[in-house]
Amino acid sequence: MSSARHTLVAKRYAKALFSVSAPADFDRAEAQLKSLGKAWGSSRELRESMLNPRVSDALRVATIDAVVASVGGWVTEPTKRTVHALVSLRKAAVLPELAEAFSRFVSEYRKSLSLEVTLATPPTDAIVADLKARLSASLGGEVTLGVKHDPALLGGMTIRLGDKLLDRSVAGTLQRLAADLTR
Repeated sequence: MSSARHTLVAKRYAKALFSVSAPADFDRAEAQLKSLGKAWGSSRELRESMLNPRVSDALRVATIDAVVASVGGWVTEPTKRTVHALVSLRKAAVLPELAEAFSRFVSEYRKSLSLEVTLATPPTDAIVADLKARLSASLGGEVTLGVKHDPALLGGMTIRLGDKLLDRSVAGTLQRLAADLTR
């Protein structure tokens, strides 16, 4: 595979891994991918075993599992499945580029966490600061908040990130309960 082809394959797999990973797992997955990329670059034996057409898929997967086990094991199931897929498809040579592409996706994600929060109660500076700290910690990056007040929520809040809405309001809960009862 050419370097441009490696980059394309790595970006495709990194995007898939990023889309199924939880934000709380980004740092661990990123560190593990970087570690595998370094192992690929520093170990001629690893490269030869992964690229040798006489080595079976099962043996290649067992080899990569042994490498990962020596440094503590797989950090997430999606990371394991992604690397196993690359190894099984004889595309392990993209591991260094995969680590770089995944890191770029994580960086872009963390720079663009702009949330719209709607609260049932009037927001105070203390509530907004606490909410911002909690969301930053749970999403794995610095967030910017647009805060609104809507008494129609009755209690709780809604959080919108792009086209995704997390409704933790009393009004939303009542609507979901009513919909469940009418089914």
